[in-house]
Amino acid sequence: MSRQLGTGLLLALQFFSVIPVKKQLPMEKAHITAMYAMLPVLGVLFGSALAGAVWLLRETTDVSSLLIGFTVVVIGMVLTGGLHMDGLADTGDAYFSYQDRDKRLDIMGDPRIGAFGTMILLLAIVGKIIVVAESVQAVSLVLILFIPVLARIGLLALFSTTCSAKPKGLAAFFQQRADHRKLFIAALIFIAIGFVLLVWSTTSWIALTLLVLVAGSLWLFRAWCLRNFGGVTGDLFGAYVEGVEILLWISLLFFV
Repeated sequence: MSRQLGTGLLLALQFFSVIPVKKQLPMEKAHITAMYAMLPVLGVLFGSALAGAVWLLRETTDVSSLLIGFTVVVIGMVLTGGLHMDGLADTGDAYFSYQDRDKRLDIMGDPRIGAFGTMILLLAIVGKIIVVAESVQAVSLVLILFIPVLARIGLLALFSTTCSAKPKGLAAFFQQRADHRKLFIAALIFIAIGFVLLVWSTTSWIALTLLVLVAGSLWLFRAWCLRNFGGVTGDLFGAYVEGVEILLWISLLFFV
């Protein structure tokens, strides 16, 4: 089991980050399942990098909140290789094309970015910088660490409970190979662990609010994906992660 989880973490780094893992890894059902189960752990690594950068800038420099916000957003994009932002842009192009479901999926698979995708991408990046800048000077480092973690717990739950919109593609391949029941159980375990750690490090009210936001956004986004696309794709997963992270940063404005 520990060996499978180790392989799963390496696969998660290989597919969902820019951290180089130059190794041919097995892609059997157990390993794909472990890869998705390790997404919250990947979130811990990303969150630690963000919290460390914020601590360093807050404690050792006199830079403005705006520069810290810019740095946090850039680090997040660099760590993921812009994967989730790319998914957000493709989702915007597909949805705002106002075409039928099949045409939307075709647009989502187009590597080119359109006008709507560009506008949504700019709004997301600029908006995220502003929101982070407004809260980052006073917010707890623990909460900064938890934002990528909670977004990936939500992603794990979304992946385990939603069918693929397309029969082919990388996301469809992973969904066909993964054990969805085990992943849903893993998501519940991570939610329980996250709640306990948040209560211990912050307050029960903050912990409950953050988890309700993640659960509510998961339910709404899942319903939206099923209605407009017939399921989920890799781009929709990326859009979800970015959307939840922005939502959680906005929520921090009420805690500081």
